[in-house]
Amino acid sequence: MSAAPPRAGDTLEKVLEVAETEFARDGYAGAHLQSIAEQVGVQKTALYYYFPSKAALYVSVLARMLESFDRTVRQAIEAGGTHVERLDRLLVAINDLLAERRNYSQILIRIFVDRVDVGEEGDRLREPVERVVGRILVFFREGADAGAFRRLSPRHAFQSVLGASVFHYAARDFSAGVLGVPDVFTQNAVSWRRDELRKIVLHGVLPDEAQAGE
Repeated sequence: MSAAPPRAGDTLEKVLEVAETEFARDGYAGAHLQSIAEQVGVQKTALYYYFPSKAALYVSVLARMLESFDRTVRQAIEAGGTHVERLDRLLVAINDLLAERRNYSQILIRIFVDRVDVGEEGDRLREPVERVVGRILVFFREGADAGAFRRLSPRHAFQSVLGASVFHYAARDFSAGVLGVPDVFTQNAVSWRRDELRKIVLHGVLPDEAQAGE
């Protein structure tokens, strides 16, 4: 009895997973649809059933990643508690997402450096990017207005947290060498990074009187 053919949804998910790894490792220019198709176990022409072009596949991978970030940020900020508790939860959630989804940090670095032109397909990303960034900026402004955070530039605060979070996992070999650990993705290394990131950011964001209270 022959095995049942894979469902379209299962194939689509596998295409996105394989493509995510390819784009993270090789960038947009270096990733090849033929390689992705072979790893999925389908003909290259079958990919066009799901995506009309390489650009469309790339944007779909990025859109899925942004959805994960948006969900993570939204849950951390909207779960309730003080501004400090929510910021703490946000730092933990972002760190753990990057540790769990190992391709995300490298894809983000490539986006910033490669500046790939995907034409009109890229318009699909504008709204989710603005939503994620805007949600965090509004949260920082509200925290400052409430006196929970220092009067820092929300944009610089966002850039600092993003850089500290992403670079650590994107430059995994370098980070491991600096920290003297074999792998930044082990449970102990992730936990250590989580705690140190919290200390660094909270020390910089919280007013002096709040730190004294802590």
